[in-house]
Amino acid sequence: MINLLPPDHKRNIRAARANNLLIRYNFLLLGVLAFLLISIGVAYVFLSNAKASAEATIKENQAEAVEFASVEEQAQLFRQNLSTAKQILDREVNYTDVILTLAHTLPAGVVLTNLNLDAATFGTETTLAAKAKSYEQAIALKDALSQSSLFSDVHFQSIVAGEGTAYPVTINLLVTFKKEAAKL
Repeated sequence: MINLLPPDHKRNIRAARANNLLIRYNFLLLGVLAFLLISIGVAYVFLSNAKASAEATIKENQAEAVEFASVEEQAQLFRQNLSTAKQILDREVNYTDVILTLAHTLPAGVVLTNLNLDAATFGTETTLAAKAKSYEQAIALKDALSQSSLFSDVHFQSIVAGEGTAYPVTINLLVTFKKEAAKL
C-alpha cells in the first residue's frame, strides 16, 4: 500500500496517537495515585483506631494496676518478712541438740551442776560446773570434753574435794563452745 498522505498530516496522526497514549498513561497514573491515597487513608484510619484502642486498654490496665497496688504492697511486705524470718532462722541455735550432745559426752559418775547457754556463749570462754564421784572421773570429764566436737578449748579452773555426798568432787572447767556447735 502506498501512503499518499501529506507529511504534515502524517505527523499530526502520529502526534495524535502519542497524545492518546500519554492521556492513557496519565489516567493510569491518576488511578494508581488515587489507589495509593485511598490505601494510605484506610491504613491511617485503621492505625488511628488501633492506637485509640491501645490507649484505652492502657488506661484500663493502669486503673486496674492502681486497684492492685495494695496487693503489691502487701506482697512486698510479705517478702521483707520472709527475708527477716530467714535471717532469724539462719542465726537460730538449737540448744536441745547441743545439750543432748554434751550429755552423751559426759562420762559415767559425772553430773553437770551449772550450764548457761545463750547465743553469746558460742565462740567465747565460759564456765562449766560439774560434780564427780572421784578425781579420775573429773579427769575423764576433761578428756571427754577436749575430744568432743562441741569444744575448742577445755581446761580446769578448779577441783575441790568434799565429804559425805554422792558426788564429793566439785569441778569448774573453762570451756569454749565452738561456733559450729550452734548449728548442730
